[in-house]
Amino acid sequence: MTSLFSRHGAWTIVLAAAACAGSPARASAQTTEAATAESLTTLAKVYTAEQAAKGRESYMASCVGCHKPVELAGERFWSGLVGKTVADFFAYLRSSMPQDNPASLSDDDYANVTAYILQLNTMPAGERLLPSDTVELAKIRVVPPDTTRKGPGK
Repeated sequence: MTSLFSRHGAWTIVLAAAACAGSPARASAQTTEAATAESLTTLAKVYTAEQAAKGRESYMASCVGCHKPVELAGERFWSGLVGKTVADFFAYLRSSMPQDNPASLSDDDYANVTAYILQLNTMPAGERLLPSDTVELAKIRVVPPDTTRKGPGK
C-alpha cells in the first residue's frame, strides 16, 4: 500500500509540475489576446479600401435615398458611438436599415457598408477585411476619427 501511495504521489507531483510549467505560457497567451482585443480600434486599419468601395455600392443602392454621406461623417455622427464597439453599430444597421426593409442585405453587405462609413470618417484602410461576425466586431472599439487625415468624408 505504501508503494502504491508513493507511486501515486510521484505522479501527482509530476502532473502538478507539468501544469505549473504550462500555466505561465497559457496565461501569457491569454493576456496577449486580451491586450490585442482591448487595443483594437477603428483606427487600426480594420477594413480594406476594396471593401469600402463595395460598401459604397451597397450604400448607393440601399441607403443614400434617406441618408446623405455628410450625415454619416463627423463628430455629430460619431459622438454617440465612441466607446462602443463596431458590433453595436453593425447590429443597429442590420436590425434597422434600410428603414423600409430592415435586415434585407447580407451580413457581408452590412460589413461593407460599415467599412464605407468608417472610410467616410477618415478611419484608415488596411489589409484585412472587416468581418461580418459580431463576435469579431465586438473586439473593435469605436474611437473618434483622426481629424488630421483627409478622406472621402472631408
